[in-house]
Amino acid sequence: MEPEEVIRKIEEVEIQGATAVAERGIELLKELEDEGREGEIEDYRQELRDARPTEPLLFNALDISKDRGYGPVLEHIRDAKEMIVENGSGLVEDGDVIYTHCHSSTVTSVLKEAFGEKDFEVHATETRPLYQGRTTAEELSKEGIPVTFHIDSGALNALEEADRMFIGSDAFLPSGGAINKIGSKLFAEAAEKRGVPVNVFVDSWKLDPEGRFEKEENIEERPSEEVWADAPGGVRVSNPAFEKVDAELIDAVVSELGVHGPNRFIDAVRDSYPEVLR
Repeated sequence: MEPEEVIRKIEEVEIQGATAVAERGIELLKELEDEGREGEIEDYRQELRDARPTEPLLFNALDISKDRGYGPVLEHIRDAKEMIVENGSGLVEDGDVIYTHCHSSTVTSVLKEAFGEKDFEVHATETRPLYQGRTTAEELSKEGIPVTFHIDSGALNALEEADRMFIGSDAFLPSGGAINKIGSKLFAEAAEKRGVPVNVFVDSWKLDPEGRFEKEENIEERPSEEVWADAPGGVRVSNPAFEKVDAELIDAVVSELGVHGPNRFIDAVRDSYPEVLR
């Protein structure tokens, strides 16, 4: 696949999920290096940043690859995901109903791993306007995992029966909050009111040391056409991609470093990856 096509797929969310975006982005740069096209790397490095301006895992991977090289960075991304799957699958219990929103390749991998030993079902919301929840439902159903697919406005129905909520995270903040797909905070608040624990699955390199998302204006606003292609004049369409799930709504952060509360997770990253909290 040509570099321009990779960039387009990332920008248009055909390649989705922070882990998949970072992995494919670093793979692209490694391919250019292997082909002796070093002179093009810096341009494509910047295009990757511009294609998804709100992905700390991608940004951290790009920065760290300058010192460590592309191979070791890819190894970290892949090994970290395996460790998260190992740490997270043990949280699933027989008979559970797991609620999830949007699509996280890490969360689906955790559920696939757990299903080999546990019987449970999943409730997934559609995640308008791009319907990433359909990807989750389809992937899990192919593995034989029972899935009920809910419209977004029916999330309360999904949570009424849930034992725990599993979501990914595109970024984690030094304040202990997580950034995930729009709707995540709304549903996390509903989960808290119902006593449903919220578990966030995240690679430690998704920590955003600059707190880019602490300011509302840094939340990515997607094209209005994704929501309403022919909206009448005078109608402003709001289409933010993400929102902040506050630390007090998060019961556990599951990373390659273990299972921690939000603040302890920040300490663990500081101890293990000082270059991320530079």
